[in-house]
Amino acid sequence: MGYTIKNFNKEYPDDDACLREIFQQRYGNLQVCPRCNRNTKFHKVSNRKCYSCQYCGYQIHPLADTIFNKSSTPLKLWFLAIFLMSYSKNKLSAKELERHLGVTYKTAWRIIKEIGKLMSSTYTKTDDRK
Repeated sequence: MGYTIKNFNKEYPDDDACLREIFQQRYGNLQVCPRCNRNTKFHKVSNRKCYSCQYCGYQIHPLADTIFNKSSTPLKLWFLAIFLMSYSKNKLSAKELERHLGVTYKTAWRIIKEIGKLMSSTYTKTDDRK
């Protein structure tokens, strides 16, 4: 049995879990602060989507230069869209994603467009079979 929606919800119960995953993927086990060069731990800043050095307060923004940057859509919905698009046998439409996520059509379309740029050309090209 493969990765299911139950597994997904357990691994990513909220936006903080998604942000931790992005931080981990981009920075790994970052132990030295780029500013103060001390061995440190980075802690999530409350009510913000960034992490801060425990000594000098240097902030790292894991969403910068990603498809999630400046998006008001919750990270969990972005992650769910990635899950749905990667497990869909057929091309997922913006209308279908709108219904699954409970977002506007415009938001669903943007999510598909941005994720599609990162995935195969299935979501970005028009149908070539004529």
